[in-house]
Amino acid sequence: MARISFSYLCPASWYFTVPTVSPFSRQRVAFLGLFFISCLLLLMLIMDFRHSGASLPRDRQYERYLARVGELEATDTEDPNLNYGLVVDCGSSGSRIFVYFWPRHNGNPHDLLDIKQMRDRNSQPVVKKIKPGISAMADTPEHASDYLRPLLSFAAAHVPVKKHKETPLYILCTAGMRLLPERKQLAILADLVKDLPLEFDFLFSQSQAEVISGKQEGVYAWIGINFVLGRFDHVDESDAEAPQELAAGRRRTVGILDMGGASLQIAYEVPTSTSVLPPKQEEAAKILLAEFNLGCDVHHTEHVYRVYVTTFLGFGGNFARQRYEDLVLNETLNKNKVLF
Repeated sequence: MARISFSYLCPASWYFTVPTVSPFSRQRVAFLGLFFISCLLLLMLIMDFRHSGASLPRDRQYERYLARVGELEATDTEDPNLNYGLVVDCGSSGSRIFVYFWPRHNGNPHDLLDIKQMRDRNSQPVVKKIKPGISAMADTPEHASDYLRPLLSFAAAHVPVKKHKETPLYILCTAGMRLLPERKQLAILADLVKDLPLEFDFLFSQSQAEVISGKQEGVYAWIGINFVLGRFDHVDESDAEAPQELAAGRRRTVGILDMGGASLQIAYEVPTSTSVLPPKQEEAAKILLAEFNLGCDVHHTEHVYRVYVTTFLGFGGNFARQRYEDLVLNETLNKNKVLF
């Protein structure tokens, strides 16, 4: 007896078969096919409706995220109420300068500064990178300021001239510099502090150029990621995001694993009511914990965070790749020795 098989949006193992013995049977097959198709379409519509209804709070959160990081308008440099700040990230493989801006604080102690990355006339982020890393100046520290000049000249061309003297400049060196002997680190920093103020009018002092520790690097990465994701914003009562909350009005933060060129950092929030180690070892645990207030007023503790941070010098992406290449080379050489 001949058979007809068909499947519609079903797994390959689902087949419906009916005998073809008469025109009536063929009509029944067609009817059943239309019936099953209608049922599947109805089921898909119900699932889509339930999914869209459940995702409304997520959609609002996503919209806020886009508003923070996806604003493509050029920064209005004519606005006298805007403040600016410069950060030079001196990594192991290169250095980048980032230009930020923010309006005056709104006065609400619950809110943080609304800091955003500056965008040029073409709505592109104002950022510039140069290579190699500043640690390449280890043997010629007197040229450290020459090394950074292209970055600062780039920033000076974007920040309004009348704002230069009130624009803070921070030069933060990471793992590439930490690998150098301390005397070489100090020589590079001394040249920057001595020569840069002679050419640029930014707000800059000796304390604003430093080789940060792995712990600091992890904390800054943690703050940056959670700030961009809006995890420091207070919870809106209209948002049904209970899983995102830790306590009244406070969102759950995210942990980070930051792999740079020469080091790797891990950081995540530890609730103040939780101890990482037993009480007897609490003092030792402070080495791995960082507690800080991101608020604009020290008397308001709603933005006090306690973060566990650990760092692994020599386990960054570039160093890991170099170790892998050395391993492959050594194994190849050893095999060749055996063959010959």
